Amino acid sequence: MKNILLPTDFSDNSINAIQYALEVFKDIKCTFYLLNIYGVPYLTEQELTSFDTVNLVKLEERLLKSSQESLEKFLKQIIKDPNPNHKFKTISDYNFFINSVKQVVKDKNIELIVMGTKGATGAKEIFMGSNTGDLIMKTNCNLLAVPENAIYQKPKEITFTTDFRIPYKKEDLFELIEIAKLHEATIRVLHLVDEQTLDEEQRLNKKALNHFFENLSYSFHTLTNTNFETAINCFTQSRGDIDMIAIIAKQYNFFQRLFFKPKVEELSFHTKIPLLVLHKIK
Repeated sequence: MKNILLPTDFSDNSINAIQYALEVFKDIKCTFYLLNIYGVPYLTEQELTSFDTVNLVKLEERLLKSSQESLEKFLKQIIKDPNPNHKFKTISDYNFFINSVKQVVKDKNIELIVMGTKGATGAKEIFMGSNTGDLIMKTNCNLLAVPENAIYQKPKEITFTTDFRIPYKKEDLFELIEIAKLHEATIRVLHLVDEQTLDEEQRLNKKALNHFFENLSYSFHTLTNTNFETAINCFTQSRGDIDMIAIIAKQYNFFQRLFFKPKVEELSFHTKIPLLVLHKIK
């Protein structure tokens, strides 16, 4: 049984991500944990002084009940045609977002987080949202980020970007391999370099990928003398059939630019292509 965490704020963006997850894993047994994180509304100092401990406790209880009822309604809204492979559990938590997610990942042995992401609406907006960035940078759980404009279609091709510098183990790539097998998708390994020649370390790591992907459809591709974002844009647009992009979370420089830069230029693939972020197994 695969355990998948679905954080939700009940938005259309969240619904889209959940429905995407249900389709991707429709043929395997999964337990989906729907998590709603709530907090006490901001109170002014004067309002706080007028609240005694008993009233604050009652307020928290009302918020908990509201969250629980909203999750049950939400579940009925998104599950129109029940899948016998899927089980659902709801969790309401009064906490900070990242702390809550990390605790649920630990307690429920979560293997994958699936979360909707929202594109920037202006130069001062964070591109995919600080919550998604926090999950990538501050947890060790694999994450599938589903853009708000993503429309589910069976994955035919998955781009996996690498510089062949990371000594992968097969378990590090389990999520990628599983999705490729489930949908008979081809993995396009994209190597971004300044020059074509691989050194000994890179050759060994490439050989390992050949071994890990031996029962799959896959191919290697190289782009030279271009930056990361531009290269992925060009590759996904030129192929046309790329339905998912996979990347190892160790590439922190890319994620810092992607999630924490005030404005991200020309990352058009993120408007509709889900991003699978893999963490190395410790």
